[in-house]
Amino acid sequence: MDTDIENLKQEVESLKAVTVDTNKIVHGMRRNQRWRSFMAFAWWAVIIGASAWSYYLIQPYITQATAAYGNTRDLQVQVQDWFAKFGQTKAQ
Repeated sequence: MDTDIENLKQEVESLKAVTVDTNKIVHGMRRNQRWRSFMAFAWWAVIIGASAWSYYLIQPYITQATAAYGNTRDLQVQVQDWFAKFGQTKAQ
């Protein structure tokens, strides 16, 4: 009977050691998951911030390019109008 109790005490102690070890591993996994979530958030914040910052830097050039395109279209319309007027005066 005493040996059975001693065996049970040893089993309980070994289970306790395994449980403590498992608990440490689970807490470490949870800590790593929190760090990973934080780093993923930081990563996306950097990507979005860099995109917004680069747009802020490039925006004057984009404005110039769209203005130049608008001027080119206006010039094209003026040339077409000129050719239309030239054709009308020639026909008369």
